Amino acid sequence: MSHIERSSESMATPEEIRDEQIRMTRLRVLVDVTVQLLAQAPLSRKETLQVIDYVRDRVLELCPGKGDVFDLVLRPRFLRILNERAIKEWGLSDSLN
Repeated sequence: MSHIERSSESMATPEEIRDEQIRMTRLRVLVDVTVQLLAQAPLSRKETLQVIDYVRDRVLELCPGKGDVFDLVLRPRFLRILNERAIKEWGLSDSLN
C-alpha cells in the first residue's frame, strides 16, 4: 500500500468534519453559556458545583473520553469564576488588603 493510499484512508470524510465542527460549536456555546451563568446567576456554591458537574456530563457526551481535559482546563476556569464572584460579592477583597 502506498503512502498516498494510507493517508487517504485516514482522512476524515466531509460528514465527519461537519459532525466535528457541530460538536465543537456546541461545546463552545455550552462553555460560553456556563461562564455567563456562573458569573451572573444567583446560585449558591452547591448549585454552582452542580452546574459544573452537569456541564462536565454534557461535555463528555460531546467529547467521550475527554474528562481529564475538562478537569484540567474547564473545571479550574469555572471555579475561578466562582471564586472571583464570591470575593466581589462578599467583599473579601477588602479583608485581603
